[in-house]
Amino acid sequence: MTTVPPEITGAFWLITSIAAKPGKEDQVQAALTNVAKSAHSPAEPGTLHYFTTRGVGEESNQFSVLENYASPEALEVHNSTEAYKALVAGAPDQAESLSFEFRQEF
Repeated sequence: MTTVPPEITGAFWLITSIAAKPGKEDQVQAALTNVAKSAHSPAEPGTLHYFTTRGVGEESNQFSVLENYASPEALEVHNSTEAYKALVAGAPDQAESLSFEFRQEF
């Protein structure tokens, strides 16, 4: 799970990068698809934008997620969903690496 830096109190962006383990790319994509469905549902009103991308060719194991939240509390709601919990539970078996970058708009 990710922790929002204390200096962020309002809306923010989160950029998540995932490198799938060999042979696990389709599982990662399926899990991210489920998380995106949840993020776009009424259950997550504070998730303003949630975009998933996958690399092509030799980079087809690379995934990026661009997430925009109304507040740190909105990320807490997102992280409490069953779809997100399933993604996290599968990460040790499916992800080679995982990184998070927080950004504020200006």
